[in-house]
Amino acid sequence: MRIPARIRLVLIALVASASALTVLPASAEVDATIAGTGTISPGLTQAGGPQTYTFSGTGGGAGVDNTGTPQAGTFSCAVSGDDTIGTLTSGAGSFSGSCNTPCGTNGVSGSYTRTLSAVSADGSVTSGCFSGSTISIKCHFQATAAPPVVSFSLVCVITW
Repeated sequence: MRIPARIRLVLIALVASASALTVLPASAEVDATIAGTGTISPGLTQAGGPQTYTFSGTGGGAGVDNTGTPQAGTFSCAVSGDDTIGTLTSGAGSFSGSCNTPCGTNGVSGSYTRTLSAVSADGSVTSGCFSGSTISIKCHFQATAAPPVVSFSLVCVITW
């Protein structure tokens, strides 16, 4: 069966267009896995109450920055924030800080919720080579002290 020349040209154009789209760089997309530790004050209890916390972690990641330049290597973040619930089983609040990436320092901020050991956060990159990107974070929270819990570890997957 012979395919007419016009149809062959259309098919070639469609394949070429699809191929070109697959090699175009994504706009500021990064996946990083970061592990680290933090502190909580005055400490999580069954009764709960307002808390403040700090966290710092390091890991690897790869992606594309706002200019379409591939970025891969070490990602390290340091954030602090508040927890308005502060119980052993749940928390919610905000965070802000910075992440050092292969292309420099990027400011980050957002909000999070914690239910038992599952932490979910959303936010944005406020400055740096990924500026304007949104952040989606999924973490595993592990208390590293008996109640009141004043220290913890996190392993997080961050998508920018």
